[in-house]
Amino acid sequence: MRHILIFACLALAVTCSSFVAEFEGDLSASAQIDRKVKVKGEKLIVRDKSKPVRKAIEDWYARNIAAFNAKDVGAVMALRTDDFHTASPDGRVNSRADMEAYTRRLLERIDHFISQDFQIGTIDVQGDLARADVTQTTVRMQRLADGILHKVEARAVQLETWKKTAEGWKLYRVENVRDLGLFVDDKPFKPAP
Repeated sequence: MRHILIFACLALAVTCSSFVAEFEGDLSASAQIDRKVKVKGEKLIVRDKSKPVRKAIEDWYARNIAAFNAKDVGAVMALRTDDFHTASPDGRVNSRADMEAYTRRLLERIDHFISQDFQIGTIDVQGDLARADVTQTTVRMQRLADGILHKVEARAVQLETWKKTAEGWKLYRVENVRDLGLFVDDKPFKPAP
């Protein structure tokens, strides 16, 4: 009886291995990079291998939030690559220097942040690049052109790309910014014509 049980387990393992090989053969090359397939007991287990990348990017966001809360432009920019750039909704490309100047001007007007929330969508990892749609909402006390301190809430969804460097993951590119929302003192902001 013991020999029959061992034979049955061996046959099951061979059958499952064949199934896994066929299953893996059906996956695209990029999907194989992001998934690990194995058989444990009688179960086929498919694991998302992007979790270490997600953890690294979540850690990146914790450092980014801390840098913005501290209003430390140097720390903010240290989290971006030397070739960091953005593409605005109007198609303008902003260099790293442009974004450093923008960040400096923005932080000079902010008294303090009330909250910063970033929701990272599905991460697509391709070699040393990882990209995802990120939904962000920041609420802050900020001086506007009238010189008065206002509660400002800004919302956006944007495609962010990070690059793996010797120092870890850094923000490389921001593009496809959409679903913008700007509220001042809890009312939709309408710029003067």
